[in-house]
Amino acid sequence: MSVRALVVDDSPVVRKVIRYHMAIYGVRKINEAENPFQGLTLVRENAPNLVFLDLMMPETNGIDSHGLFSTTRREAPDTAVIIVTSIPYEKVRATFANDGALDYIVKPFNYISFDRARRKLGRIFLEFSVARNL
Repeated sequence: MSVRALVVDDSPVVRKVIRYHMAIYGVRKINEAENPFQGLTLVRENAPNLVFLDLMMPETNGIDSHGLFSTTRREAPDTAVIIVTSIPYEKVRATFANDGALDYIVKPFNYISFDRARRKLGRIFLEFSVARNL
């Protein structure tokens, strides 16, 4: 399984935590971006299978992140996007879910929230490995 992942988050600590959890599934090809603008460049250059996208980052806002999300969905429709957010509002998360996000993870991370996402990813890796060229 050769998964190409991208983590878009301003926090190096969050990026490290996500890398750690993805390593459990053997994901080794992980690019990192600290803002949506770098993320968009990496989406276009590397065509990741999986993107972790923080909603709120310094010098950007949820609208910029939504722009990256929308562009990713349009240019790479087979890319699974997981929203990473500290925003407690279900309406915000629901907006991305309705737009096609695979799932979301709420910060601060804990074992339960990441375990839920890992279980969902595991199902996707099994069910769509051929279709998504994972």
